[in-house]
Amino acid sequence: MEISVFADEIDRYDPARAIALAADWGVSHVEVRQLEGGRFPAVDDSELAAFHARIRDAGLGISGVSPGFFKGPLDDPGIDDHLRESLPRACEWALRLGTDRMSCFAFERTAAPHPPASVVDRLGQMADVAAREGCRLALENEAVCWGATGAEAAWLIRQVGEDRISLCWDPGNSARAGTASPYPEEYEDLRDLVSHVHVKNFDPETGAWSLAEEGLVDWPGQLHALSADGYSGFVVVETHLDISPDAFEVADEGFKGLAANSLRNLEYVRSCLGMSGGR
Repeated sequence: MEISVFADEIDRYDPARAIALAADWGVSHVEVRQLEGGRFPAVDDSELAAFHARIRDAGLGISGVSPGFFKGPLDDPGIDDHLRESLPRACEWALRLGTDRMSCFAFERTAAPHPPASVVDRLGQMADVAAREGCRLALENEAVCWGATGAEAAWLIRQVGEDRISLCWDPGNSARAGTASPYPEEYEDLRDLVSHVHVKNFDPETGAWSLAEEGLVDWPGQLHALSADGYSGFVVVETHLDISPDAFEVADEGFKGLAANSLRNLEYVRSCLGMSGGR
C-alpha cells in the first residue's frame, strides 16, 4: 500500500508550492485534480507539460488523475463530446504523467428512487473508452451523484462488470451520504472492488468535514482491513478541511489551514500503517 496526497489539497492555487511541500513531506506520489488554469485536463498543453516537469524535477510520481467526469446531469448534451474528446485527452495526459488510474462519477443524482438504466450504459461507455485509450476507470462514490454510498457504487460497478470498472472507495463521502458504518459493515460487501482509496472524514453531528482522526470513519480499522486484504494500491489524502479545528500549526513551517490539515492527515495515515516519513 502506498500513500499519496491530492496536490490541490496542499495548495489549491499554487501547484509549485504544493509539489514542493509534498516532496518535503516525503511522499512519493501526488494525485492530480485542480491546476492553476482549471481542472485536469481542461487546461492548455503547456500548463500540463509545466506541471509534469515540476513533478519530475521534484522526484515525485502521479498516483492517479481526477478529471471530474461525469458529475453533471445525465441529460447533459455535452456528454457525447466528453466521451469523444475530453476522456481520450485525459487518458493521453494521464499516461504522459505516468499513471493509468482515473476516477469518475455516475452523474448527478435526481429524486428517482433508483438510477436509470442509462447510468449503467453510460458508465460502460466511459469504461470502454478509457480502456481503449490505455487507462483504468474507477467509479468514486460521491454524495450528490448516483453511487453516493459504497454500496450503491458497488451495485453500479457490478451492473457494468468488475472487469470493466472498479471502485475508488471514499468512506468519507459515504458517511456524508448517510451511511452509518462505512467500515466495517459497508466495506464487507465491496472489498473485492476497491482499486483506489481517498482518505478524508466527515462528522454527521456538525455536517462538516473533519480531520481523518476525528470523524465517523474508523480509519485505523479500515486501513488495517485493506492491508489484511492484500490491497496494494494507493491511499490518497484528500483533506477537504480549510480550518484548523484546534489551532494546529507546524511551528517550523508557519502555515495553517488546508496544508497543515493535509500534513496532519498524512502523518495520521502513516501512524495507522506503522510508517514513518519526511526528509
